[in-house]
Amino acid sequence: MNKSTRNALIAGFVGVMVLVGIAMWLTSIRANVYVASGELDWEFMPGTVLYKDACGLPPGYGDFAGNDWNATYLPGPGALQLDKDVGCTTVTLIDSDGDGDKDTLNITMYNVYPWYYNHVAFKVHNDGTIPLKIWRVVFDGSEYYEINRHVLQQGVEVDIDKDGEPDILVWWGDNFGVQLHPCQSADISLDLTILQTAPQGATLSFTISLDAVAWNEYYVPSGG
Repeated sequence: MNKSTRNALIAGFVGVMVLVGIAMWLTSIRANVYVASGELDWEFMPGTVLYKDACGLPPGYGDFAGNDWNATYLPGPGALQLDKDVGCTTVTLIDSDGDGDKDTLNITMYNVYPWYYNHVAFKVHNDGTIPLKIWRVVFDGSEYYEINRHVLQQGVEVDIDKDGEPDILVWWGDNFGVQLHPCQSADISLDLTILQTAPQGATLSFTISLDAVAWNEYYVPSGG
């Protein structure tokens, strides 16, 4: 190989590497612009929260009357309506970070007793500009991921008043890891039952929030 041919090959190789470098740089720029221009945002949709035995309802039967419900787990979550109106429940949507979106549910159950029951259903809405996945639920400070969602789906006991005894049993619906594109929403629900070890006539208040991540950042932590 003569000198001129060798120099030509080297020059050609360098040119190719420069073009490859420029292409990679442009690809990185485009990717960064896409991420920077997208918005990860979601909300509990106002007007979609439904639950039984709301405070202030007149006594009577049906989902929109005030008679209490009693849990009947045979074999899964369920309930029968009673002929008494003793307890009641409120569910409030909260904007915890001041961004205009309701991101937290506050549930308060008044004057409750063992086996008092409620079912709460709602929609989660992607009001951002990039696809997201529901990553975890935070229930009264405890975090649940896809790896331990079976715990909530089988029922988990929670000590609301921190007296060392469980007060409430929670059964949680699915949709961990569900992907929501902009403007899409997902239905989620949970069942709540007051346990025998809860204080008689207690008022129990707790919060539920969800964390979501960009669709390509979803993962389940080991032992999460």
